[in-house]
Amino acid sequence: MSIAHHHPLIREALAQSLARRGEFTVASHGDVDEVLTWVRGGRRSVVLASRNLPGVGQLLSTLKGGEASSGGPGVPVALLGEAGAARPAAAGLPPGASGYLPEDADTSALSHAVHTLASGAAVLPASWIRHTGAAAIRAETREPGVPLPLSLREREVLVLLGRGLTNQQIGKRLGLGAGTVKSYISAVYTKCGVDNRVQAALFAHGIEVLAA
Repeated sequence: MSIAHHHPLIREALAQSLARRGEFTVASHGDVDEVLTWVRGGRRSVVLASRNLPGVGQLLSTLKGGEASSGGPGVPVALLGEAGAARPAAAGLPPGASGYLPEDADTSALSHAVHTLASGAAVLPASWIRHTGAAAIRAETREPGVPLPLSLREREVLVLLGRGLTNQQIGKRLGLGAGTVKSYISAVYTKCGVDNRVQAALFAHGIEVLAA
C-alpha cells in the first residue's frame, strides 16, 4: 500500500505505524508523480492520499480505471483528512475516491480499512452515512424487534473487537464462555448492521463500510 501525503511528518508517522503491524508493505510518497510511478511499477494495492495533496484529482482520475497500470484494474484510493470534515454525502466525494478516513484514526482502524478497500468496498466516517440517511435504510433491513442501542456488555464486546481481540481473548477479558461471546458478537453484528469482524472493528472506530 501507499501513503501519499504532502506533509512529511504525517506521512512518515502513518507509514511507520502501519508498517509496524506487519500486515503489508507500506510505501510513502510526497507527490502524485511518485505514487503513479509506484503503481506503474506493478503495485496494484491501496493508496491513502491526503485530500489536500497537490494534484490529488489527477491521481484519482488516473487510478480509477487502471490507466496507470497498463489498463488493469483500478487502484482504490481513500482520502485522508480532518476527522470533522463536513461532507455529508458519499456522492460528495471526488470521482474516483473509494472513501474518506480521518488521518488521526487509530492504526488498527486504518489497517482494517486498507483490507476493506482492497476487497472492493468503500469506507466512510459513520457520521457521514448517518447524515445521508443510509443508517436508517440499514436499520430497516435488521431483524424486527431488535433494539438498536447496544447494551453495556455489547459495547464492551464491540470495543474489544475494535482492538482486534479473538473470541477466546474477549471471553477471558470479560469472564464469559465461548458460546456467550458468540451470542454477544452476533447481537453486535445485528444492531450495528455489519456482517463480519472487520466491519465491526471499523464500526468501533467510527467508520462504516459501503458495499461496492
